[in-house]
Amino acid sequence: MLLFLKSRWIFVFLICTSFSSFATQRIATLAPHLTEWAYSLGLGEQIVAVSAYSDYPLEAQKKPIVSDANGINLDALIRLKPDLVLMWQGSAQSAQVEKLKRFGIKVHVSNPHTLEDIPKQLMQVAKLTDTTAIATKLNEAFLTRLDSIKNQYQHRPKQNTFFQVWHSPIITSNGDSWIQNLLDVCALTNPFSEHSVAYPTVNKEQVMLKNPDIIIISNKSPSSGHGEMWSNLKMINAVKNDRMYYIDPDYLHRFTARVLQGLEHLCDITAPIKTSD
Repeated sequence: MLLFLKSRWIFVFLICTSFSSFATQRIATLAPHLTEWAYSLGLGEQIVAVSAYSDYPLEAQKKPIVSDANGINLDALIRLKPDLVLMWQGSAQSAQVEKLKRFGIKVHVSNPHTLEDIPKQLMQVAKLTDTTAIATKLNEAFLTRLDSIKNQYQHRPKQNTFFQVWHSPIITSNGDSWIQNLLDVCALTNPFSEHSVAYPTVNKEQVMLKNPDIIIISNKSPSSGHGEMWSNLKMINAVKNDRMYYIDPDYLHRFTARVLQGLEHLCDITAPIKTSD
């Protein structure tokens, strides 16, 4: 009887400890998309640190910033005593990851490459934070909307489209990039899809030779001047036909549900122009 009661109390203790570990978890989200994921899973109050540019939702802007393009401020992060650090593969430095692990901090590295990876990897985070029920609902909504967008746009006539990721130097993307996923959904062909570099630097002459029908500028506003280098090049179809468009990179470059808003906008503005017979 005594052994039974002792075993029972051990079982109860383990259950309570397991629950408590989720309830008191302190989380650092070291990429903007991971910050959005954590908030979407209802974990905002548990976030103790974020990365630079973690600006959505607005509440995230109040959190301490402990990482940027140069890496993690490990001293600042460790002082905040996180027990779970969420990182992106593109910015995760192996030496820093190992140091965090030596401090007993759990590290999870995210690396979405396709649109379909978003719900899969969101669920991985959800499993670490006991929020799988929320993630399931979010993922169902995401995949339903993604399928709807694909069905609406993916089968229309192809159009040659130059996607400008950055203006100085001019950077675009190849066929093995995140951007290619978006172009494919909108039936937009990438003139630099065969390039060996995921995000290659190109020059104006190379773009002129490709003669794109559409130019997409990854920037919120024409006032940025990021597309000025094309304005006088009327020999390019996109310029001649006034088919140069600006689009907010926050809605295209982040691996979150908001990408579907950007994707739908991209497909809408690049709709084939009907010509009179």
